[in-house]
Amino acid sequence: MRYSLSLHVVGLVCALALLGAQRAIGWELSYEAYHAAHLNEAISLDDDDNPGSIGNNLLLPFNRTRVPGSEGSRAVREFIVEHFNSTLAGEWAVETQPFEENGYNFTNLVMTLQNNASEYVVLAAHYDTKIEPAGMVGAIDSAASCAALMYVAQFVAHVARHERATEQARLETEGPVVTGSALGVKIVFFDGEEALEEWGPEDSIYGARRLAAQWLADGTMPSVRLLLLMDLLGSGEAEPMVPSYHADSHQEYQLLNRIEDDLLFRRSASASESSPLAAQVARQRKRLDPTDYRYLALGRAVVDDDHTPFLAAGVPVLHAIPLPFPSTWHTVRDDFRHLDAAEARHWALLVCEFVVQSLRARAQR
Repeated sequence: MRYSLSLHVVGLVCALALLGAQRAIGWELSYEAYHAAHLNEAISLDDDDNPGSIGNNLLLPFNRTRVPGSEGSRAVREFIVEHFNSTLAGEWAVETQPFEENGYNFTNLVMTLQNNASEYVVLAAHYDTKIEPAGMVGAIDSAASCAALMYVAQFVAHVARHERATEQARLETEGPVVTGSALGVKIVFFDGEEALEEWGPEDSIYGARRLAAQWLADGTMPSVRLLLLMDLLGSGEAEPMVPSYHADSHQEYQLLNRIEDDLLFRRSASASESSPLAAQVARQRKRLDPTDYRYLALGRAVVDDDHTPFLAAGVPVLHAIPLPFPSTWHTVRDDFRHLDAAEARHWALLVCEFVVQSLRARAQR
């Protein structure tokens, strides 16, 4: 991806900050016991508990180069597909979409929650790495985001199974959320986000351009209510923050921000006292700032990334990418030694709760 800034950035009125009312103190994380039991193991830089094996770790298999068409790309792709087909069997429909362009073989992965929804929120990240510099494993770009999305899929599958196994199919509210929502979830792992030689319209975002064209042709695109694209997350650097880029998704950005505030500052005392997550969650930095309006009035993408063809097709985009980019971006230092697994877990929790609240809002009563 790349970005460009305008010297003439017009701020939106402060009333935008009032779109989302603050929630009452005493909020609790949905299915906190599940996260407490599984999140640290799933997204960890430590494999000491599984000598000679990565066990249930969703992050460590990405610690390799993933150039399109390479052995590393194939291995990671098979790992993702195996997770959905085996660990999450029956909950997600798995599509592998191979194609060839510019002499390279690419494969997009599209996973669809099987809840008979008529419209979708799409969660996405790219799994490929740059050819140069040689040996770059793309820890923030975008191994951490991919692992977070795999965990989100695992969490959603758990909730769906729980709902079907529970007599009245309840979460913490009335009725089923995942299995009873008119809104569904698609998770996309794009191949070929990086340029093969030099970034340009014909040499970048290969998988995104391919999937957008397919969804426009087969009629899927109008059913996409939101694309949440994750990229360059997990650096652990104090700066930069993740701003809101698009006015038509600012309300969803505010929801994500309220979830982050709730997670960090407004959890109930009883939940915090009993939760193994409480201590590590409290150490996380704020990553979102809904009062930063610098990019909302531009009416165009500030960062070129996989969302671009979907934005052009009229899909609201929530782009979770820090700006300016982390210091390790597109260098060999973008490795797992410079990755903060705790921040990757933080984003996994945010997106899990974002999905639950989005589906709950559209649940069929």
